[in-house]
Amino acid sequence: MDKVLVYVTGNEIKFNVGTETFVNTGITLLQKKLDTPEIQSKSVEEVAKYSASWASEKLGKPVIVTDAGFFIEALNGFPGPFIKFINQCFSAEDYMNLMKGKTNRRIIIQDCLAYCSPNEEPIVFTGSYVGELAIEPSTKPGTPIDRLFIPQGFSVPISEIPEEQMLAYWSSGEIMSKFKEYILNR
Repeated sequence: MDKVLVYVTGNEIKFNVGTETFVNTGITLLQKKLDTPEIQSKSVEEVAKYSASWASEKLGKPVIVTDAGFFIEALNGFPGPFIKFINQCFSAEDYMNLMKGKTNRRIIIQDCLAYCSPNEEPIVFTGSYVGELAIEPSTKPGTPIDRLFIPQGFSVPISEIPEEQMLAYWSSGEIMSKFKEYILNR
């Protein structure tokens, strides 16, 4: 099967995860950095579906789009799917202030991949990752959540984990493997 799919993302790690997933499958991913409209919804799936549909119409090609929401249990799921926007407004220290007096530090990342061809309904694949919020932000560079989120199986936040280890971690997720199975059997 020789097929080219457009992965709409500006995130190099996301693109590398996708590329690794499709090694030796006959599927090639092309990265397209495109600012898609991000609707405001409490549903990560709805955000990804809308972005994928919009991008496939704009490009006239099948596309995949991924989106994630970070749900901090002690904050009733805040910031959820609004993570991209909140990371532009909040510092890691702002998150720490919100967590004062809270003992539950569990975070669930809801991960979503939407695949869409022009004039078709998006198909959605979901998965999740679990971790916890650090007691103190990392001093290493990164987004506020990168400086705070400790993935399950690690003892430090994302910003302190070598890129190749994070690539392996994100590659172990469900959405790319579910999508790979779907697209290869199509």
